[in-house]
Amino acid sequence: MAYGEDKALMLFALELNFGIEDIVSVAAVALTDHSNDKKCDLVYVDRAGGILVFAQGYVAADARRTEAPAGKASDLNTAATWLLTGSLDTLPEALRSAAMEVRDALARDEIREVHVWYCHNLPESRNVERELAQVRVTTTSLLRVNYPRVSPSVSVREIGANTLEDMYRRTRAPIIVPDDLTISTPGGFEVAGDSWRAYCTSVSGEWLRQLWLEHQADLMSPNVREYLGVVRSDRNINNGIKTTAKTVPERFWIYNNGLTILVNSYDVTDNPETFGHTLNLRGVGIVNGAQTTGSIGTLSDEDAGGLGKVQVMVRFVSCSDPEVLSEIVKYNNSQNKVEATDFRSKDAVQERLRKEFLSVPESEYRGGRRGGVRDAIERPKNLLPDGTVAQSLAAFQGKPNLAYNETRRIWEDDSAYASVFSDQTTASHIVLTYSLQKAIEEVKRDLSLLPEDSRTAAQQKHLSFLRRRGSITLLVAAVAESLETVSGRVIPNRRLVRFRDNCSPKTALERWRPLVQALLPFVNQLASATDNDLKNAERVRDALEKFQSMVEATVEPNEKIYSQFRQHLSL
Repeated sequence: MAYGEDKALMLFALELNFGIEDIVSVAAVALTDHSNDKKCDLVYVDRAGGILVFAQGYVAADARRTEAPAGKASDLNTAATWLLTGSLDTLPEALRSAAMEVRDALARDEIREVHVWYCHNLPESRNVERELAQVRVTTTSLLRVNYPRVSPSVSVREIGANTLEDMYRRTRAPIIVPDDLTISTPGGFEVAGDSWRAYCTSVSGEWLRQLWLEHQADLMSPNVREYLGVVRSDRNINNGIKTTAKTVPERFWIYNNGLTILVNSYDVTDNPETFGHTLNLRGVGIVNGAQTTGSIGTLSDEDAGGLGKVQVMVRFVSCSDPEVLSEIVKYNNSQNKVEATDFRSKDAVQERLRKEFLSVPESEYRGGRRGGVRDAIERPKNLLPDGTVAQSLAAFQGKPNLAYNETRRIWEDDSAYASVFSDQTTASHIVLTYSLQKAIEEVKRDLSLLPEDSRTAAQQKHLSFLRRRGSITLLVAAVAESLETVSGRVIPNRRLVRFRDNCSPKTALERWRPLVQALLPFVNQLASATDNDLKNAERVRDALEKFQSMVEATVEPNEKIYSQFRQHLSL
């Protein structure tokens, strides 16, 4: 990725923390990328996951400094104010579009977690911690005043060199708490396989709380996500866990799904005094049950009074095979949060597409199947992420709103899924649509890397459009709408459009770039459709028609580019 170091730090933290599959596509939307960004370098909105992240980045030229400037952490108060309440008319284009999306998502009660980050390359400090505490107060107050009907949790975080290293280390080592622990259990049973063994039992809530108090987030090293905090809302699972532990502790065992804890090794001996077992553990890492552990661990002393009655079902797993260990982490976390793509991974269309992609050069397509435990940092360079593929297909078929705002629905809703992935959808068609979206993202990145004072007026207009939320998927739809003009032929079925040869996505991207550059002068015709995140269908349809009209009117001067492109095209 060709980003500045400060932006790269924020994106890497985002990728590690949320397991993002296609960070390049996320970067194309989330980076505000403007000199007048109102102290807000990144705004990431995940409506399906209920997540909002806004962040400030900083990289010190001298990495020997002992702490980052606390003033830049304080700047996040400004970022929160502008993002949540600032006058849209005075915001720069990129941040205005981000603010509109954030406010719409909050107004629709689609945000459950607000994360505010200060990312830098220096050690964490108390000065920054104090400033971020005030940022949390400011952000919480702004939300309560302006969105009184919603109650997202607000967390602030300094992601310095130590934190980022720790986040990275956790993706590499499933167990980072090496302690030897001894626990008395009421009894249990053992199950074993070819390279693993597991002891199933119950532990007391008091023991689990003490474990949390001693090690906290380090316990979650094998877990995709750490403890997410608690919001007093019926929909928040952590609040439910706390309420059960406080009000009906004796029922906790039957209400809760339990934990899976990885250990380096364990041994079990009979305990004649209790008629149970004594369990000796070496190393612990909670692979499933972070929310249960965090909820119990963060109970106040007063609320923890009934934990002696709380029993939590646990299986302690020891495994000697690194590959099986990775799969244990992957599948336990996968089951903890079922993704929309999981429901389609065994669909006949996805099975066929995976087979077709085996013959496509320099490509890998998983079709809803999960990757490995280390995906966030060891993602294959040639991977075509499911979400981006679905987006590009939907946009190419003239559904930019579905592509941008409702990607999850493509996988969840039968009719939406069938409209995007059909028996006619082929790997070669996916290569065509996916590479078009990637070409547009690359063009935007190249424009943004140009110094502001060296951009032509036209380049500035193009970049201004591409900084709008939803602009990339809208441009994919617009290019698809114009393909008949470009090709000079009728296209009865867009799903059948592909490149003539079995080219790689990288080669396909290079074919799209000249055409995208040639069509950029017409993007102003699309701008009005992005004002409401592509949700106004009539406005989107009108914008696409105007774009198409401009393409038709300029066929002659662009004929050479069109001709070069159409020779690769199969309709």
